[in-house]
Amino acid sequence: MVFFMGKSSDVLCVICKGSRRLCGARVCPMLMKKILKREVQSLSKRRLGGYSEWFLVGEFGYPKVSLGPISAINSIPWEPEKWAEEKLDFSQILDLRIRSLYPFQQRIVKRPPSIEEPLGETIISLDPVEVEIILKKEPKIQLRLDFDIPPFGGSAPLERLELATNSRIPRKVESIITDRVCASYAVSYLREHGISVYYLQKIFSAGFLGIAERRRLVPTRWAITAVDSIIGNSALSRIRHSPSFPKIHLFHWEYLGNKYYIFIIPNDYWAMEMFEIWLPSSIWLKGIGRPVTFHIYESYDGKPTRMDGGYYAIRTSVLEWLKKQNRIAAVLAIRIITPQYIAPVGNWQIRESIRLALDSGPLFLGDLSECVDFVVSREPILTEINIKGKSWLLKQLNTPSLKKWLS
Repeated sequence: MVFFMGKSSDVLCVICKGSRRLCGARVCPMLMKKILKREVQSLSKRRLGGYSEWFLVGEFGYPKVSLGPISAINSIPWEPEKWAEEKLDFSQILDLRIRSLYPFQQRIVKRPPSIEEPLGETIISLDPVEVEIILKKEPKIQLRLDFDIPPFGGSAPLERLELATNSRIPRKVESIITDRVCASYAVSYLREHGISVYYLQKIFSAGFLGIAERRRLVPTRWAITAVDSIIGNSALSRIRHSPSFPKIHLFHWEYLGNKYYIFIIPNDYWAMEMFEIWLPSSIWLKGIGRPVTFHIYESYDGKPTRMDGGYYAIRTSVLEWLKKQNRIAAVLAIRIITPQYIAPVGNWQIRESIRLALDSGPLFLGDLSECVDFVVSREPILTEINIKGKSWLLKQLNTPSLKKWLS
């Protein structure tokens, strides 16, 4: 197993030698370095053409921050929903993201871009806009990997941005940004009308939503979680008085070395709990011979015990699915991160994995004790961490049969 930032499990790599695909990638991640070197030459220019596909605001130096479009250079635009559905692996995703560039400038957060300027037009466009990027100096090529933000391959100070094609602004977006409404209402309204969560993250981060005199640039990492929180809370407000599910539904999905189990549990009020379990030799656990568990829960008030981007990504997908079903439920989510999760590519893969798991239909139907025992039999690590004893949610449900099973 190899992690690009220097984390590695030597044993797996020595056994594999780049040929057996033991980490799950179709191409050895070590060999991806050759692709990076090849791309350096094509990106080492001060004038580049590409497609502005996303927008990034950094948090360092706040309130003066770096911002700019993430631009695909002669590459396929960033399409997380499609990538997850097709189950692109690490080598395919990183190969595409190496060919992306972050041309940045610095601004005070009180001065978000205007939709009248080229940068603003690229951000507000629903489709990627073809652009000509003029840089102040040749880009620094270094694949940026992050747990929340999608990867990109290089960065450089931006001198000027020129549009080669027209932007396409949805009418509902154009009307909502001119209305005097708060940002949370704008996000909920646009999501209700089918606007992608990734587009909402982009325009929220750019400061296009909210009452005009209060608008600010929002660092992208914060914007991602804020948009997830708003969408989730909006869905929760719609289902608080909906009927409960008649029986337990267990859903499952695996992608990029992550295993997800989602228990939809009949209950008269909303509650959710997440266990995030990092296995030995996975990212950040080199040399640690035991699993590490991260635990968050929330009751009917909808206030999680801590802020975490991965938790909110799961929560949003679950609540939007429950809204479609017009049902209320308690939810137990288990995420197991294996050594095959060789590099972070952004929390889009969490959000999309949960969506695909729920849309694919239940893996198991039965009572709660049967469902939990079924998952424990598949994942012995759950016995080791004593998930039955540590679960806040299982104790809260408090049925007589559950008490006997937990004892």
